[in-house]
Amino acid sequence: YNHMYMPVSFNGPAEDYTNLLNGVQLWDVGCERQVQIKGPDAEALSQFLTPRNIKKCSKGQAMYAPFLDFKGGFINDPVMLKIDEDCYWFSLADGDALLWVQGLATGYKFEVDIFEPDVSPLQVQGPNSTKLMTKVFGDWVNDLGFYRFKEVNHKGIPMIISRMGYSKELCFELFLQDRSKGDKLWEILWQAGQDLNISAGSPNIILRLEGGILSYLADMDRTNNPYEVGLGWIVDLEQEDDFIGKEALREINFNGPSKKLMGVEVSGEPITTFNEEHWPVLSDGKIVGSMNALVYSPRLDKNIGYTILDIEYAKSGKEITISSPEKELIATVVDLPWLKKD
Repeated sequence: YNHMYMPVSFNGPAEDYTNLLNGVQLWDVGCERQVQIKGPDAEALSQFLTPRNIKKCSKGQAMYAPFLDFKGGFINDPVMLKIDEDCYWFSLADGDALLWVQGLATGYKFEVDIFEPDVSPLQVQGPNSTKLMTKVFGDWVNDLGFYRFKEVNHKGIPMIISRMGYSKELCFELFLQDRSKGDKLWEILWQAGQDLNISAGSPNIILRLEGGILSYLADMDRTNNPYEVGLGWIVDLEQEDDFIGKEALREINFNGPSKKLMGVEVSGEPITTFNEEHWPVLSDGKIVGSMNALVYSPRLDKNIGYTILDIEYAKSGKEITISSPEKELIATVVDLPWLKKD
């Protein structure tokens, strides 16, 4: 992931999931690399990269700000942090987006410096995450707003602490700014969490699907646009500034998408294996889409998944057939998400 190894499971996805819901969990997501854009044209380039209107973002605030290509397809789907008026971080999903940003800056002659800073994120997830964070860093954590962050130096460890993370559970993200302090930061949190049922974990597919959270390259890629995957709300076509893909997205918005990401609920026994490839989805023997991800949710007690369907089949209540390598699975199309944000 971004040319780095990443722990994907400690006790298996199901047990990791249960551990998180019953305590607090540390996720090493250091592979979530940053692109820093700094200089006189930092805001202009950052705006050019994403259909979000970043002028609505203030210093100390974060914003989900995907990168699109000129046809409106996803290049990456980072979270942007406005570090200063002339400095932005884009916290990346997988892919070489640094090269994309450097190429655009050079080609369009933006006056900026672009590089990967020494930043490695650590996520603190679960119902006891606020207890752990206040225990270590202080009561000010309780007042940290969603998608807000604060620069902190704790016991000589420089970091940015943000109120966000990759699940619908209570979560924080700590952007460590000195790679040599990684073990020290982990141990401080680990020891403080001993009475809070702390465990190690990683981005969990069950949590992701329950919350309707998308994973770049798993659920969408460059062949998909925001309107297809329920992210039309990120596109601000009314803003005065230009951005990559604006005209293509204007046309898609006018005509409507040809496909749509939907949830599915699959009948039968709990599914315990994970699909490594997308499986064909059929209706009346005709291929009408693909099944991207499928898991059993213990909390919901049902098999749930994501599917991208031709628009005429993307209707809640529609029955479809998923062609897995072992057998055909009967599923019902549903709206996303299963779990709302608290």
